[in-house]
Amino acid sequence: MSNAIYNNLLKSMGLEHLPTAKDVELTGSDPHVNSVFRIGECASAALGVQAALVAEIWRQRSGQRQRILLEAAAGALATYSVNYQSQHGYAIPQPEPSYPLVQFYPTKDGRWFFLHGAFPLLRNGLLDLLGCSMETASITNAVAGWNAIELEEAIATRGLCGGVARSREEWLTHPQGAAIAGTPLVEIIRIGDAPPEPFQPALRPLSGIKALDLTHVIAGPTCGKTLAEQGATVMHITSPTLPGLPPFDYDTGHGKLSALLTLTNAADKATLQGLCRKADVFAESYRPGSLAGLGFSPEAVAELRPGIVYLSVNCYGWAGPWQYRPGWEQLAQVVTGMTEAQGTPDFPATQPTYPNDYSTGFLAAAGVLTALLRRAEEGGSWMVRVSLCRTSMWIQDQGKVDAGKLPPPPIPPAYLARYMQAHDSALGPLSYLGPVLHYDKTPSFWSRETIPLGASLPVWPETEPEAVETRSGHAPKHPAEACQLA
Repeated sequence: MSNAIYNNLLKSMGLEHLPTAKDVELTGSDPHVNSVFRIGECASAALGVQAALVAEIWRQRSGQRQRILLEAAAGALATYSVNYQSQHGYAIPQPEPSYPLVQFYPTKDGRWFFLHGAFPLLRNGLLDLLGCSMETASITNAVAGWNAIELEEAIATRGLCGGVARSREEWLTHPQGAAIAGTPLVEIIRIGDAPPEPFQPALRPLSGIKALDLTHVIAGPTCGKTLAEQGATVMHITSPTLPGLPPFDYDTGHGKLSALLTLTNAADKATLQGLCRKADVFAESYRPGSLAGLGFSPEAVAELRPGIVYLSVNCYGWAGPWQYRPGWEQLAQVVTGMTEAQGTPDFPATQPTYPNDYSTGFLAAAGVLTALLRRAEEGGSWMVRVSLCRTSMWIQDQGKVDAGKLPPPPIPPAYLARYMQAHDSALGPLSYLGPVLHYDKTPSFWSRETIPLGASLPVWPETEPEAVETRSGHAPKHPAEACQLA
């Protein structure tokens, strides 16, 4: 099934004739986690497509082709890499699991509603709208006074986050679901003219590619982390006024520079403009339209740097009445039908991993690489757009696993150990899930240690480091060895 999903994804992106498409071998089948959906196979397909594109860039740089292997179980691991981290030997705690403003609540008309107030402004806004305190009983009573659709609209009007649990069928007939159903899973649009920039010989497939990463939490930062695996220089930019989520920041920060800029400050805005002029990729995942209002729309960035690839990631898609609403992984699951399918209409349930976030990040990387290849051949500036809801719909399109196989046995610790890495970093001794793709000529690795947010200056480096020294419990001598599920 993994290869069927992979081949269909190649076709949908117009990449089926890519010479290196046949060099990717995907094995294994779901379930590997307790999900009704093909989480590992879909992640593997998305990773496989971006790997074929990396291999094509390497072929153009070196004349070499290579074999790439990935097992569905490893793809499943990659959709929950934030869970496989430790610092000084202790698991890095995620935000409070029982946090009462990231949960389902019943409404007056008998439906389930998911609130998402993970950041302070979202939390404060929801409490103000609901007129309640930060306690589960108080929130329950407040939500029970609303009809579901009315609450959803009131939350959206205030720019907050929440959604009604829908079935897949209800979503497909909803104006937003219907609007994005006909849009590409990965949109790649030419937005300007620029001369071709062919790939030159280099040490690694993505050596010399500079990417500005103005994204947060999981999906957007995963794209940058994925590009860094094969040699891209990725600089994460965040504001000192924005809240952080340490476990997610660490998980998606491997291999990156990390700088602080406040774009309402004229000097910092000028600094980012200077960085743009030397960049190849500009990625953003903030509230739709917010960066455009600060002077960094796709058109503005393409004017600064003709030939740029501008990536945008949002929750609800790039068409329809909800395209400007802010959202999260869980809300993409809730509104598109994933949670009803995972549970029941009476008791919806979220996925055991973050399949939309991570897979959207992998698809974003594939879109960026496709645009870079087009730039190499025909020139131009390009815009790439992906969304959590569109990814959720695609995952659901691949069908469900055999219910009789759920729940599956846990992925064996010995198998997980094959992919675990560790290094001494500015954060202390750090253990984490390493790259899961295996290339036989250009191994994946991050050439920079993981650092705290804002630890770098906003300046492109003149030279690149060789590699981060890592340790692993099992370092396979041949890629095939890591693709054998114990």
